[in-house]
Amino acid sequence: MFRNRTNGCRWVFLVGLTALILAAFCVGSDPQTKPAKSNSPIATARVEIGRGSIESAEKILWDALSSNPNDESALTLLGVVRGKQKRYGEAEALFRRAIQLNPKSLDARKNLANSLVFEGKDTEAADQYREALILAPHDLHLKMELTRLYVGQRKCSEALPLLAGIPTAGLPSDIIPLKAACLTALGRSSEAATLIDQTQILNTLNRALSRNPNSVNTMVAFSQVYAAQNKHEQSITMLQRAHAVDPDSLSVLRLLIVESMEAKQRRAALRFADQLQEKSTDNLDDKYLVSAVMLQDQKYTVASELLEEYVAKRPEDSKAALGLGIAYLAEGKYVDARRCLEHSLQLDPSLLEAQYELGMLARREGKTSEGFQRFETVLQTQPENSRALLGIGTIYLEEGQYEKAEAALQRSQRADASEPETEYQLALLFTRMGKTDAAQQHMARFRQLKQARDNELTPKEEQPKPM
Repeated sequence: MFRNRTNGCRWVFLVGLTALILAAFCVGSDPQTKPAKSNSPIATARVEIGRGSIESAEKILWDALSSNPNDESALTLLGVVRGKQKRYGEAEALFRRAIQLNPKSLDARKNLANSLVFEGKDTEAADQYREALILAPHDLHLKMELTRLYVGQRKCSEALPLLAGIPTAGLPSDIIPLKAACLTALGRSSEAATLIDQTQILNTLNRALSRNPNSVNTMVAFSQVYAAQNKHEQSITMLQRAHAVDPDSLSVLRLLIVESMEAKQRRAALRFADQLQEKSTDNLDDKYLVSAVMLQDQKYTVASELLEEYVAKRPEDSKAALGLGIAYLAEGKYVDARRCLEHSLQLDPSLLEAQYELGMLARREGKTSEGFQRFETVLQTQPENSRALLGIGTIYLEEGQYEKAEAALQRSQRADASEPETEYQLALLFTRMGKTDAAQQHMARFRQLKQARDNELTPKEEQPKPM
C-alpha cells in the first residue's frame, strides 16, 4: 500500500513487483497433442533442439510449415527456437498462433507463459499459467511457476493455496523460501519460522552456495529466507552479492528495492529504483514499483507521471489510484487528487489510507467537518492510528479547542514517537496555551526528529561531519 509521505519511516508494501523466473523455455510433451512419430520432421526437430542444433531445427521446422502453415506442433517448436534465440516477441506470436489452432494445447500455453515472463509481462503470464492449470490441475510444475509469479507480485494470499496440498517434504528448495516469505507477509511469522526450521533450508542453501558461490538463484533464495525472518539487512547483503554477479538481473533489482524499503534504507531504494527505471522501460509493474519509491522520496512529479501511465492501462487498480491521488495532493492538484482518492475508495472501500488522504485534502481545502469525519472513519477501525490522531488534533488546535487537541496529539505521540510533525503541533499548542517550557521542549524534540528524518534522505558523504 502506498503510504503518506509525511512519515518517512513507513514503507510501501507493493502489489506491482514482478516474478523471479529464470528457467529456460520448456519443450515438454503435451498430453492433448498426439506424439510425433519417431521419424517425423517434428520428432527430428525435437532431437536437434535437445542437441543444441538450433539452426538445424529451425530449417526442419520451416520446411514443415511450408507444407502445412497450420502445423500446431511445428509452430510451437519454432516458438521454442525463437525463445532460445531470445527473440521473445516472435516466440509469443508463434505460441499464440498454436493456441488459436488448439486452445487445449498445454505445451503451447506453458511456453507462452514462459515467453511472457521473459518479456516482463507477468500479469499475462499468470493468466496463461492459470489456463494451463485448468488443462492439467495436478501439474506440480505449473503450480510452482505460478507460485513464483504470485510471490514476485506480492500476491501471497493467492500463492499459498497453490502449495497447500503439497507436503513440506515435497517442496523444492527454491520454493520453501518463497512460501516462508509469503507466510511472513500474511502475518504468520511463527509458521514461517517452523517451516524454515523443519526443512533446514538454510543448511541446504549453505551447501548449495559452497558448491557454486556465484549462484544467483541460491543467493535470491537466501534473501527470501532472511526476509521471512525480518532480517532485511542480511537479505540486502545477499542480494547485493547476486547483483554483483548479474548486474542486469531485473528480478534481483526489484527485490533490492523492496528489501531496501523494508530496511528503511531510502537512499539505497532510490539508487536501485533509478537502475530499474533505466533498464526496464516498458514493464508496467516496474513503473509501479519505481513510482512507490519516488513517492516515498517525495519526488512527486516523477511519481505522478509513472502512475498516470499505469492507471491509464490498469484503471481498476485501487492502490495505484491511491498513489496517484497522493502525488496530486502533494503537487497541489486538489481536484485531480480528490478524483483519484475517491475512485480508489469506490474500487476498495476498505482502503483506510484513502480515507486519511481525503482527510488531509479536506483540511487543505478548509473543509474542516469533512476532514474530521475522514479521520474518525480511520480511527473507528484503527483507534491508535497516529496520523489520524495527528490530523484530528491539528483540527482541534486550529479551532481553539486546546484540551481536545492536547489529548489527541499526545495519543498520536504515544502511538508514534518518531513523527516530527506531532512534536511541532504540540509545541504550537503549548505556545498558544502559554506553557513556554513545554513548548520549548517539544520544539527541541521536533528539530531533533526532523534532522534525523532529513539524514535519511541525504547520502552519508553529503551529511555534515560532527564538530
